[in-house]
This record gives sequence, C-alpha cells and structure tokens, in this order.
Amino acid sequence: MKNPTCLRRSIISVPANREKMVSKAFKLDADVIMLDLEDSVPVSEKEEARKRAISTFREQDWRGKLRSVRINAMDTPFAYRDIIDVVEEAGEYIDTMVVPKVDDPAEIKAIDYLLSQIELRMGFKRPIGLEPSIETASGMLRAGEIAFSSPRVETLVFGVADYSASLTMLSKGVGGHGEDEDFYPGHRFHFPLSRMAVAAKAAGLSAIDAPYGDYKDPEGLRRSCLMSAALGYDGKWVIHPDQVAIVNEVYSPSEEDFQRSARILEAYEQARAAGLGSLALDGKMVDAASIRLARVIHAQWEAMKSRSARP
Repeated sequence: MKNPTCLRRSIISVPANREKMVSKAFKLDADVIMLDLEDSVPVSEKEEARKRAISTFREQDWRGKLRSVRINAMDTPFAYRDIIDVVEEAGEYIDTMVVPKVDDPAEIKAIDYLLSQIELRMGFKRPIGLEPSIETASGMLRAGEIAFSSPRVETLVFGVADYSASLTMLSKGVGGHGEDEDFYPGHRFHFPLSRMAVAAKAAGLSAIDAPYGDYKDPEGLRRSCLMSAALGYDGKWVIHPDQVAIVNEVYSPSEEDFQRSARILEAYEQARAAGLGSLALDGKMVDAASIRLARVIHAQWEAMKSRSARP
C-alpha cells in the first residue's frame, strides 16, 4: 500500500447534486466521502452537480476524511468538463479522483497528463491521486496494466454490477455479491476479486471492494466484507449509512492484531540493533513478509487512533 496511514475502510458515495445527502454523509464515520458526478446524477443536472461539488470541496469541514470525486467515464461527453471545471476551481482540496469503467491504461495516462497541466497552471502543490474502477471484462483483463499506468494511481476499485453485466452473468440479487446466489456452487466473484487484488498489491495499491446491494441484510454484508478482506482487500464502498459500522469493523485490525504487530516490530528493532540476521518470537521464525505486514497494521492502528481523537 502506498500510504497505510490513509484509511480507506469505508467509502460512501453521494450524488454531488443532492445537498441533503451530502450533508448527511459528513455526519457518518466513513473514512472516505466520494462526491459522485456519474451514475447517480441525471444528464440534465451534470453541470449543477459540478458546481455543488466545487462548493462542497471548498467550504465543507472534512474533518480528516479523504476527499474524493467520481467523474463520468472517459467514453462520455462529460468527463473532460468534470476534470477541468472541478479541478481548476477546487483541485487543492481534492485528494483522489475515481475514474469509472476503465478498460484501457491509456485512459488513466490521459487523465494524468491533463491533471498535470492543470496543477502546473493553477500552482497546486500536491498531485491528485487516481482510483481506476474495474467494471468490465476488458478492464479486468488489463487490471495489471491499469494498476501500473500512472504514479498517481492509489487504488483499484471493483465494480461488481457493471462487471456482471459485461459478462452477461445470471443475477437474482440487487447488486452486491453473495445475495440470493444459492443457484451457483461457490462464490462467483472469487476469481475477479482475486485477480484485481493481485494487480493492486503488485503495484503497491489499495484494493477496494464493490458495495453490497442489500442494505437490509447486515449478515450478508459482513460475509461479503470477510470474503474480500480475506483476499487482501482494504475497504468497501457503502450505499447506506447503516453499512458503515460493519464495514469499518471488518476492515480494521483488532487490538490483538495491533499488539502482535507491536511485539514483532519491537523484536525486529532489537534484533537489528544486536546485528542479528534472523528473528524468532514465541518460538517461531519471523520473516520479512511478517515484518512488512506488522508495519501496515501498526500504521493503520495509529491512523484509527488519530481519527478517533478528532473532535
């Protein structure tokens, strides 16, 4: 992960043009608020949504939450104006830009070049990160190339609904994985989840899971979170306020995890100071991978503490 101190356990998407929904999102404990300019905004309101997104970025107290915006897809007539209008007016307040339905790494390269020009012209000191969303068969096929397409890329995001549609998959649920799918002997999304996680982690990125569609099914949500967390995912989109607590819980290291990581790192520092080439703890050898994981867990725990300490 490029920055383990940046929490991305829960990402709530809100239509940028819906003022009440945006205001409500800031009262939630979600790590990321993503102002949506894409699917949730009618074509007739795209321009107004950009204006409202600019106002929210510039005027809202984000209180340590990651500030994100989802533009329209690059094969639409809206994406270039999303980038130019919003970034010129509010780029210094934006942390990441979600790019939907990415099929080709060239899309990310094009956005990278355009953002670089805007940032130079406007004098922004900090580059905006990119979050490609893998939502099609062709995008999944090229997930590795997309992950390495730009140093701006911070995460890969799995878009289950459009991915399912691109494969013409039979569906009896309402949009999330694991819903009413006893007709298939296994987990249909295990392969794409694994493939995308490998691409993300090979590039040092975070992997973000798709939302679970049935917000009235907390146990189904928990199972979905546990599945992707077990595959290396760092967080999940949420579509309803009631989903935030469960998502945060599952993707957070436990106190036991933190204590174990602290002991590993302490033992590692002692071994290094003593000039030892190997490290054992509780009668077991500790390898380099365990030390890297301990550092990530320790950083996430400290980030969680920092967030909870804010008023």
